Amino acid sequence: MPKIVDRDEKRREIIEAAVATIADRGLDGATLKLIADRAGATTGTIGHYFLDKDELLVATLGYLSEQLLGPGATDRNVVIDDLELQLPLDDATRQLWRVWLAYCGAAPTSQRLLAAYDDFYARIEASVAAHLRNRAIPDAETVAGAVVAAVDGIGLCATVAPRLWPPERQETVLRSIVSGLLSDHLERSTT
Repeated sequence: MPKIVDRDEKRREIIEAAVATIADRGLDGATLKLIADRAGATTGTIGHYFLDKDELLVATLGYLSEQLLGPGATDRNVVIDDLELQLPLDDATRQLWRVWLAYCGAAPTSQRLLAAYDDFYARIEASVAAHLRNRAIPDAETVAGAVVAAVDGIGLCATVAPRLWPPERQETVLRSIVSGLLSDHLERSTT
């Protein structure tokens, strides 16, 4: 009797293997063979679940977005005024950020990755802006863009120089930026 395989579970296993491989080897060094080995599969098995490496990479970027923004990420988020933001505060999130940054370098030359990034940034900025509008922050879209840019900048620094950017510094700097943005925009709305 053939083994019954949960298709979604197997895809997730392959994607998680891709994340770990990309974190270790970079995007260019993450071959399908290395990903398959890490997933306990063959490259043929990967081909059964993903059309090609590009499709696997786009699915992996979607997985990263969910890990950085999804419901399971909440316990690792920095919370500022009820706004939840993800920074590379521990080994697990640093791994996600390493992969995220590897994709950043590849996105400008891949229309599919650029589209996935556009979708991610549109969703995160809309989510932050909605939260800010609920708090009556004027020009919520501009503030949301600044908050997202601050998180990206701190995340980049903390990923490439974790010794210089320990969790406490990341949180302190982010809190300073966000509180400054919020008070500045609130102050402008009252004058």
